[in-house]
Amino acid sequence: MNSFHSTVSRRNFMKALGLAGAGIGVSSVSGAVFHDLDEVTSESSEVKHPWWIQEVDNPTLEVDWQAIGKFDARKTVNGSSTAPYQYAGKEEWDKVLAEAAANFKQWNGENKPGWTLRDYILSRAVGGASTDFWVGPGKAPTPESLGIPRWEGTPEENSRMLRSALKLFGASLVGYTELNENTRKILYSWPYNAPFKEYVIEDVDQGYETADKFVIPDRPLWVVSVMVPCSIENFWTQPSLLGRAATSNQSRVNTSIANCAQEFLRGLGYQCLQGSANSIAPGPAFSALSGLGEVCRNTQVINPHYGMLMRNMKMLTDLPLVPTKPIDAGIWRFCWSCRKCAEVCPSGALSRDTEPSWEIPGAWHNTGKRAFYFDAIECQRVRTLFYNECALCMSSCVFTKRDSAMIHEVIKSTVSTTSIFNPFFKTLDDFFGYGTRADHNPTDGKYNPKSQEWWDLELPAYGYDLNKPL
Repeated sequence: MNSFHSTVSRRNFMKALGLAGAGIGVSSVSGAVFHDLDEVTSESSEVKHPWWIQEVDNPTLEVDWQAIGKFDARKTVNGSSTAPYQYAGKEEWDKVLAEAAANFKQWNGENKPGWTLRDYILSRAVGGASTDFWVGPGKAPTPESLGIPRWEGTPEENSRMLRSALKLFGASLVGYTELNENTRKILYSWPYNAPFKEYVIEDVDQGYETADKFVIPDRPLWVVSVMVPCSIENFWTQPSLLGRAATSNQSRVNTSIANCAQEFLRGLGYQCLQGSANSIAPGPAFSALSGLGEVCRNTQVINPHYGMLMRNMKMLTDLPLVPTKPIDAGIWRFCWSCRKCAEVCPSGALSRDTEPSWEIPGAWHNTGKRAFYFDAIECQRVRTLFYNECALCMSSCVFTKRDSAMIHEVIKSTVSTTSIFNPFFKTLDDFFGYGTRADHNPTDGKYNPKSQEWWDLELPAYGYDLNKPL
């Protein structure tokens, strides 16, 4: 693409694409500084990892592509209001729901830490007014309507441009994966949440939606993975409704990012298919494939800088992009000997095995990866009793730390190069008492006192530090 210098301001550029006012605040705009459009699309503008994070050809978690099949996400238990009935049965699961309702009524009525009225209303308020779209809001003008050609850039230019736009919209981490013969297998056959419509790949140019299906065009496509961190202070109140507020809030942010991305790409002459944060495919899979982190013991993804406290979402686009490679920061190797998440798990659902396995324990998992699988029914049972929020595994993780102390960076760089000190580092983490503890269990009458302290903290916007790396 030929370079040009435009006199169009960033605000007017976004306004022309219909993005002004679409959830983009002044603080977001001020965070991305580009002097002209050439800088936004510069091929030399690439994400640079610290020396101790290595780019690799394959994820650190072993994958057998021949064993992976299309997965029906309606079988997924965690966070689902319908799937548990498939495995536990209606009578049993109705009892769990009744006990959960009684728990909340008691804890809320007694003003227990993390379960007060203000805690509950905060967790509901952050859901906000956000709407999920398969093809987008459709308000941005298209190149056709403007009477101009669509954007044409090299994959390198497109990758830089889209990452710049997504970060302006609120993304912290962005990765790209080409949808090929193998990665297509990861796409869901049915979505995780309503509306339950089948994902169908058709020989069409544009994706579309009907009353009973989401259509993906059989064309060259790329998966765009986005991550935003959650407030570590909120997670350190777990299990509580304040912790639920942190995850729900960032899901709202992800929805806003997706809406803006869909309008941005529409205005450039391309399509962006999304649906919802939990749609299309499992987030950990494409996050790991695109280098946003490594799959860990509880089958989520740990980012070297933000730990496990991340919310992810995926989008499909036909804008040609350069795939970002998986990374190796020693995290997956660390998980083999750590087991801290399993130790604090109140349900006992997480594996304490010394080695991962290819064998899945239930239909809620897909085959084809050598992982530490967990009992999703037991996990969701306790989450439900905690009013659908636990996350003790995430908040207690050794990698869920602030980076303000230099020693943390020293430890991370050591973990990435050798595993000999891993048990010692885990012991240190236990000694200093970071995160939450296994005895924070409201069903046993033990509540996290940090839930009371949270309301007096002076936290940055969204509860996390934007000055983190990447």
